[in-house]
Amino acid sequence: MSKVYRDRDDLELWQLTKASDDSLAFAELHRRYSARLYALAFRKTGDSEVSEDLVQDLFVHLWLQKAGITIEKALNLYLFSALKNRIISHLRKQIVQHTVSLNDIDLETLSSQSANLVQEWLSLKEVQEIYSRELANLPEKSKHVFELSRSGVPNREIAQMLELSEKTVEFHISKCLRILRTKFGYVVNVLVWVLMSA
Repeated sequence: MSKVYRDRDDLELWQLTKASDDSLAFAELHRRYSARLYALAFRKTGDSEVSEDLVQDLFVHLWLQKAGITIEKALNLYLFSALKNRIISHLRKQIVQHTVSLNDIDLETLSSQSANLVQEWLSLKEVQEIYSRELANLPEKSKHVFELSRSGVPNREIAQMLELSEKTVEFHISKCLRILRTKFGYVVNVLVWVLMSA
């Protein structure tokens, strides 16, 4: 990659990409961000192939739709926000599929319909209601600890607030995740993240 491109800032590279179809400027943006975007996608999905596809889809979309995309502030914020939306969309589909199978609905029949019909059948709001219902069935103290931890309160602070040991806090969190996994399987980790990001 030419030093001319490496020395330019992100927005200059984006303007070259957009105004001049400059593939070398675009390649430099890809070089700068693809690994970091992949790392985020993999952290959230746990699937290397899916992560590669999500990042590739983002860059393909960026190249093909560049004429209609306006980025005035930081390019990295745009890229990570766009990737986050793709991750959430992917995870929602996973939740839908998992919930459908749990309810003994013929997934093959449902999958033969359009993705829009699937989304209409089970919106994120409905998934949240299912999750909330399952959460409400948890033991009260465990549920309280779990909700605090999911809202970002560190275990040490939870322990101080509730006058518990950190080990007890960890026990309650693990217990809740174990109970929820019996209903949602591995997708419970995804579900918590999606609902908190929505």
